[in-house]
Amino acid sequence: MTEQLSLFGDENTLFNLGIQRLLEMDFGGCLETLERYWKLFPWGQNVRQETAMAEFWLTKLRGATWAEIDPVEAERRYRFWSEFEEVFGFPWPEESIEGQFQVRYLGRLADWLATSPKQAPRLPGGTPLGLIPLLAGRPGPAIALLQAFIAVEPEDARAYGYLGDAYATRGDLRTARICYREAFVPEPGAVDVRRLCDPGLREMLSEALGNDDGEPSAIEWLPVRAQLSGIFERWVLRNMEEVKQWLQRYLDLEKEYRRGAGETLVPRLFYHAMVFSDNASMLRFIKQVDLAELRRMMKRWNPALFARHMREVERRT
Repeated sequence: MTEQLSLFGDENTLFNLGIQRLLEMDFGGCLETLERYWKLFPWGQNVRQETAMAEFWLTKLRGATWAEIDPVEAERRYRFWSEFEEVFGFPWPEESIEGQFQVRYLGRLADWLATSPKQAPRLPGGTPLGLIPLLAGRPGPAIALLQAFIAVEPEDARAYGYLGDAYATRGDLRTARICYREAFVPEPGAVDVRRLCDPGLREMLSEALGNDDGEPSAIEWLPVRAQLSGIFERWVLRNMEEVKQWLQRYLDLEKEYRRGAGETLVPRLFYHAMVFSDNASMLRFIKQVDLAELRRMMKRWNPALFARHMREVERRT
């Protein structure tokens, strides 16, 4: 016999039950509850989004359990999450139903990480293991796992970006910005800018994208603008070993640029040149770089940012 609900009952009770079942990942129960809600209260809240979410996950996870997950299955479930973000329009506010579900779903995967035997620092598809607790709102475990990943993959700009997100989430903005700088300087296009947790950096990127009509160059120029605005600390070369490393990076970029790599390398060349300009006293030890020529190139590449840089140099001296 079908249960009868009073039409004079509290319509929010049924709606909230449907949402609760969605967050508990009882997708069949969620669909049944929201369908009953919509039939009884067609004037009530629109439940299309919640229904679509339940249908998506019911299709993806039908019959799946969370009891025994190996790394391959964990990668598969993270790929489901990436698909969900694309379909349902990430980013979204933390308090939204999508944001609440994110904490629940990825929290289940993070629980698997916490109880499983020691794993490699990345999933089989290359996803840094620390990204899972980060997206579940658990910055402590995320930091430990991301640091382990970087120890194995020290050139991975994406991981440094996620590490910055983890420190920013924990409230350590100074360390976060050091990590963000390590991510953006060598390979800004690899950083997952959708997840930036530094409000100052996020606002700067939003303004730059608006001013540049959404051109990718806005992201490429972000480390230069962030340093000139004081968000990133000035990069200080402390010894000759650091000077040699930075020189090699600059010469490699310059060689690629002269071979016709295009204007996409200009922001990185500008930043590397700016570091040398900021550390002008160290240039007397190397012959491959002439400070005057370096600054002429910076002025040609971006006159406005070069002028800001020189004002900063003059202020310091």
